[in-house]
Amino acid sequence: MSISRTENVKRNIFYSYLGAVLTSAFSVICRTIFVYKLGADYLGVSGLFTNVLGVLSFTELGIGSAIVFALYRPIADRDREKIKSLLALYKRAYQLIALIVTIIGILLLPFLGILVNTEIPLSEIRIYYLVFLFNTVSSYFVSYKTSYVSALQMEYVVTNTTTVGTIITNVFQIILLLLGGDYLGYLLIAAIIGLIQKIATVCYLNIKFPILTEKNIKALDSETKSSIWKNVKALIIHKVGDVSVNQTDNIIISAFVSTTAVGLLSNYTTLNTLISTFTNKFFGSFTASFGNMLAKESVEKQRKIFDTYDLLGFWIYGFVLIAFVTLSQPFITLWLGPNLLLDNATVILYFVSLYLAGMTLIPYNFKIAAGRFNEDKWVAFIQAITNLVVSIAAIKIIGLPGIFVGTIVSRMIVVIVRPYIVFRYVLKESPRGYFIRLTFRSLLAFALCYFMYMLRTILFSHVTILSFVELCVLTALIPNFIFVILFGKTDAFKDILSRVKRK
Repeated sequence: MSISRTENVKRNIFYSYLGAVLTSAFSVICRTIFVYKLGADYLGVSGLFTNVLGVLSFTELGIGSAIVFALYRPIADRDREKIKSLLALYKRAYQLIALIVTIIGILLLPFLGILVNTEIPLSEIRIYYLVFLFNTVSSYFVSYKTSYVSALQMEYVVTNTTTVGTIITNVFQIILLLLGGDYLGYLLIAAIIGLIQKIATVCYLNIKFPILTEKNIKALDSETKSSIWKNVKALIIHKVGDVSVNQTDNIIISAFVSTTAVGLLSNYTTLNTLISTFTNKFFGSFTASFGNMLAKESVEKQRKIFDTYDLLGFWIYGFVLIAFVTLSQPFITLWLGPNLLLDNATVILYFVSLYLAGMTLIPYNFKIAAGRFNEDKWVAFIQAITNLVVSIAAIKIIGLPGIFVGTIVSRMIVVIVRPYIVFRYVLKESPRGYFIRLTFRSLLAFALCYFMYMLRTILFSHVTILSFVELCVLTALIPNFIFVILFGKTDAFKDILSRVKRK
């Protein structure tokens, strides 16, 4: 018996959350010990190389998104031969990508001294970088198999193996650090266990989904190849915008401020990662279902579902923004000490940029699920240039907060364009009501941020565990109470409640 879209979404969310809770707990413990044993410089190196290799991921060029989109229809039609042909194309593409990333990654070795602004010896930096590069390249050999599972709306299958691998990695890293181990050993543990986890994942998927190992693969028809190539060309340009906004901040900070500043920022990005692990997995669980829904349901049904998840997206990301602005500074004070805090301006701008990214997620998921890759491809170049120019100019003028001025300005472009594409080409109506709604909701979130920030400043100036707990309670109650009053009678909220009650 086939499993429904809703049932797959439920499983994806359940196992994503279970995995997120377990891995987050171990990650926080591991990071705490890391900071006290190795210091902020090594945190900065980790953050910098993550961004550098994120830039190298540009070579992926959106091939994954294009082929996964191409899989939705043959999976729905149970066209086994076409699925095999697409997977074979995907496999060849990622083997080539792995080779290109390896070559470019090695060619960057002589230039690391320009990017890294720290007292750690450059000879050590190069070794650390090569370990990061190995981790990145090895992941490409698993991608086409895990993406097939995603297209089936069964991400939970991969989530479970990833969770086990992450927990085992953190346990061994914690033991190493407590025994006085160094940063290289810390990285090698992640590389070795990560490789074993990837091999185990491939073996498991091959057994569970025999189609992944079937031979006698037919060549793709010219129409499908043409469609995929058209989407890939558009996604190449989209990738420029994505990389310029999401993968360059730490590089610019390291070059213009210091690598240590990257380490301090990474404490806040860790908080974001802990939360976004839940939020992104939650909304990511719907992406394949959106693709299935858009292929089968009426436009009216699509509009209703969009409105429901748009309100849900604001509720979650709006509250996360308020909570981060209110709680992050006292939390890091208690967790790692006041010496590892960033200034309030940088912190607030950073979390505002994350809120804007979150508010584009639902339109993005709809756009990708609908295969609308071409309509806004030109925006990526504007976004890339805007982010780099504004970030570098602002960081020279106002220092570290300037990096997120550029990020916010460039993200505003996407906040406007993505919904426009969805409403015009997918939902077939004017986006005017959406933008009015988004403006009101964002102003509400910013007003609540200011109110909670001032409340913290006045009533909780001295940080203790007790005062932090009290502040957490107020942060959970006040914004959500106001949200219920303002949105409780909307159709979208009623739809959310009905889905919760049913499922």
